[in-house]
Amino acid sequence: MTIDGIRFNAVVVRSFIVFSQAVGWLLVLVSLAMLLAWGSGVEPLRGVLRQDDCMRAGAAVGFLLAGAALLLGRTRPRAGFLLSLLLALFGAVELLQYALGMDGPGWRWLEGRLPEWADRPSGRTTELAALAFVLLGAVGMAVALKRAVWLREACAIAVIVIAMAASASYGLVLAGDSANLLRRLPVMTAGALLLLVLGWMASAPTTGLTRIAVADSPGGAFARRLILPALLLPVLLTFFFKMVQSQLGMSESLALSLAAVTDGGVVAAMILWVAFLLDRSERQRRVVLALSRDANADGLTGLANRRAFDAALAGILRDRGAVALLMIDLDRFKSFNDEFGHLVGDGILRETGQLLRAEVRPRDLVARYGGEEFAILLPDSDALRAERVGQRIVAAFRGYGWVQRPVTVSVGGAVARPGDTPETLLRRADAALYRSKEAGRDRCTFDDWLPDFPSASA
Repeated sequence: MTIDGIRFNAVVVRSFIVFSQAVGWLLVLVSLAMLLAWGSGVEPLRGVLRQDDCMRAGAAVGFLLAGAALLLGRTRPRAGFLLSLLLALFGAVELLQYALGMDGPGWRWLEGRLPEWADRPSGRTTELAALAFVLLGAVGMAVALKRAVWLREACAIAVIVIAMAASASYGLVLAGDSANLLRRLPVMTAGALLLLVLGWMASAPTTGLTRIAVADSPGGAFARRLILPALLLPVLLTFFFKMVQSQLGMSESLALSLAAVTDGGVVAAMILWVAFLLDRSERQRRVVLALSRDANADGLTGLANRRAFDAALAGILRDRGAVALLMIDLDRFKSFNDEFGHLVGDGILRETGQLLRAEVRPRDLVARYGGEEFAILLPDSDALRAERVGQRIVAAFRGYGWVQRPVTVSVGGAVARPGDTPETLLRRADAALYRSKEAGRDRCTFDDWLPDFPSASA
């Protein structure tokens, strides 16, 4: 599929849309499960909810709105817009309450409906989660309206930065360090935010930054392979180096130096991977080009073959383009073959191809139509130009220094009429070629629709 001149991989586009819908369903189910857990307050769940990395009840409400907006965004844009607007307002109200240092009535309403138990943490949305909800609401509204792509992408990148920072902070926690950021954005919430922003970007795969990943090109293939490692790398490296530092008693300066060296090595490895993929893609491209060239080229002369010629002629006429057709036949070639042999005859055919190519523009198509018969397509050419090309070809063969004996050609031409099909145009050019033969060969003749032009020998 091609949109705005960019060719997209249709299979990848569909998979991105399916991914966005799967993310929407997953977030709706997870947020409902978290709200059920917070609302039930049963003993087995209390220990989980007390953890710093657990999603808050307020965040679950936000993700329920966001997941529903993502699910409805493609089929019901108005509903998706309204839900995204509610999400943005929800996050904005939470941020305002934090800024003013107060608990809003909306939060007290939700807090009052949660069961009380010992050491129950606050279920209120954290500041970073509220900020992310405002940004995600803007993303959802921009997707629904199909406008402000730059704003949508900027907000999406900001959410990715927030989620990745919290994920990297979680890497420190796993390695035995405390992390303030984790309390401001639990890792479960960060993971859901990352999934949600990727889901929104995947829901409009042929716009914005996402179109790079779905492009049917080497760049698209590289993006699809490198995005996931790039997103996971900060968490993995943070966890690894903090663990190494704590286990080996390494100083912070040495750990930072080692991290810098490793980062450089990882970047170099990714560059080598990209280079390998580029090399493999280039080799595959060359194989495809070679196969395509072999399938559409005459093995003896290197000209286009009958199949390539028929496809080109049909395409021009289908697009109602102006085109002139020349049919060229080597005069008395059978007797030449009988006298000098097929090897010499093959050499004559190759030289014929070179002579014909020398008399036309690069955009014109020269084809070996069959045996000793050749054809030339002259796009955007009128009868006058086609006649000049035909006469030049006749003169070129007459003036060429043939080794065995002179070789001449007969040329028949026709210009496409309104409503012409490939068959009718070929029939008229063949009839003109036959008239050249009947008139004594070594000349160029056009079909009856136009007056005959004088022979090159006249």
